[in-house]
Amino acid sequence: MNATITPHIQPERDVHADARATQALWSQTPIRERLRIVRALRHLIAENADKLASIAASVSDRPIAEKLVSEVLPLADACRWLEKSADRVLATRRCGSRGRPFWMQGVTFEVQRQPFGLVLVIGPGNYPLFLPAVHALHALVAGNAVLLKPAPATRHVALTFAQLAREAGLDPALLTILPESVAAARNAIADGVDKVIFTGSSENGRDVLATLAETNTPSVMELSGQDAVLVFADADLDLVVRALRFGTTLNDGETCIAPRRLVVVQSIAEDLLMRLTVAQVPRMLIERVRNDHIAVHRANDADFALGASIFSRDVAKARTLAARIKTGFVLINDLIAPTADPRMPFGGVKASGFGTTRGDEGLLEMTFPHVVAVRHGRTHPHFDDPAPGDAQLFSAYIRAAHGTRRFAAFRDLFRALITKLKTRKTRP
Repeated sequence: MNATITPHIQPERDVHADARATQALWSQTPIRERLRIVRALRHLIAENADKLASIAASVSDRPIAEKLVSEVLPLADACRWLEKSADRVLATRRCGSRGRPFWMQGVTFEVQRQPFGLVLVIGPGNYPLFLPAVHALHALVAGNAVLLKPAPATRHVALTFAQLAREAGLDPALLTILPESVAAARNAIADGVDKVIFTGSSENGRDVLATLAETNTPSVMELSGQDAVLVFADADLDLVVRALRFGTTLNDGETCIAPRRLVVVQSIAEDLLMRLTVAQVPRMLIERVRNDHIAVHRANDADFALGASIFSRDVAKARTLAARIKTGFVLINDLIAPTADPRMPFGGVKASGFGTTRGDEGLLEMTFPHVVAVRHGRTHPHFDDPAPGDAQLFSAYIRAAHGTRRFAAFRDLFRALITKLKTRKTRP
């Protein structure tokens, strides 16, 4: 039976102070304790799936079935991925003697993943549940506190998610839902946040970046796309038509990675265009090219580079050409749906932004590498003042370790060592 969800309106308080104080304790909480809350949240999401889909669908009057599979299910899958993978991704990496330079004898270090602290998530309006919720969960699991600024007309969605998180055991101070206004994000940044995750248009992204530049605050920017669909001469045209109909109508076309450009090899162009007309696929920018290689070149000409798709029966060839497309991802014989896989990192390049969300890389974005190095033993020759012959010793060592004439270099190194020992014995 579905639990009753009542959006919780938070009382006036010093949001930043509460969040930072609570985050300091949260960051010291073992990750398995954090993941217990994620597991409980996943169960609540499942129990309230219809309610969540209905609330998300109300934003843009979309079918509930569509929101179940495009927002609720991927959100639950993202929770499960965190439960299974976060401990591995965020684990401390220890570096001992293996691969250590000879002259670094006695040095070991470990790379810890530490949370930034207070993360501001600025959510989009097209997927008001899935996208900001996943970003918030990644930040929370990594040990951060989150301020979530929802898009206009979507605050009720964010409040519902936050209420479920509280029911799952999350301290309310760790996830604060801000007002929907642009001023709310600006005020949060002015009050001090440690990282910003922004999803939205390129124009709005530039405005946010200009504000962040004043304090050198790091960010992840998921910006506009103009995704190209490349149709090679050997493509299954029936599949292409079904894919384009799906991609152009999903969420009423309000998907950042929806197909915007169709780059089709000339030999099949007329056949494909006729099929698209019969299937009443919404029109898009269409470009005809002589061959597959030119299609790839045209895809790379775009300023936006969020994603691209290739349709071809020759998957091996498609994979080879996909490697030449400078976008955040390339899908072969599919559109949009594979990016909901919680294992898949998501992010664009060029005018489509920078940084990554989701997957291993997205979880690591919520942390910074903190290195702790230890020198074992009592030998610290680098603390000594330079001595005669040191330059010859160092030069010989570099040539012995990295040069091609190593025999001569080792001979010079041996001589330099003998000279240094003699100098040390005769030094007063």
